[in-house]
Amino acid sequence: MYYTGNNFYYFLKMFIPRPVQIYLRRMLIRQKMLRHKDIWPIDQTAASPPANWQGWPDGKRFALVLTHDVETEKGLNKCRELMKIEEELGFRSSFNFVASDYEVPLVFIDEIKNRGFEVGVHGLHHKGNIFRSRKVLKDKHLK
Repeated sequence: MYYTGNNFYYFLKMFIPRPVQIYLRRMLIRQKMLRHKDIWPIDQTAASPPANWQGWPDGKRFALVLTHDVETEKGLNKCRELMKIEEELGFRSSFNFVASDYEVPLVFIDEIKNRGFEVGVHGLHHKGNIFRSRKVLKDKHLK
């Protein structure tokens, strides 16, 4: 099999210990931050509001979006604790689950929504990109 780009990454990923994965990601992010320091965190060409924009509600100056990709059942078990912290700080975020890798009880989804948080799907599986080829999508996910 011939591996390129993300395919190769997902092939290798299963052999790389999680702490090493995190270290490598941090190194990659540092390189990207240096390479894009002229536009990150604020791209000056986008610093001015669009013409005729009325602004944020209640005179607020900016918006903040918090999302959580809950990739494992271990992460699922930490969601309540994270929701409690966010509630204490006045935040509400979006929790995005991997639909077929672990069970998310419907009663828990209802609890998340009733507490003012959002629920989304991060993907069907978290074992590689299902869209890496039409064949993979059809063979493994559209049955």
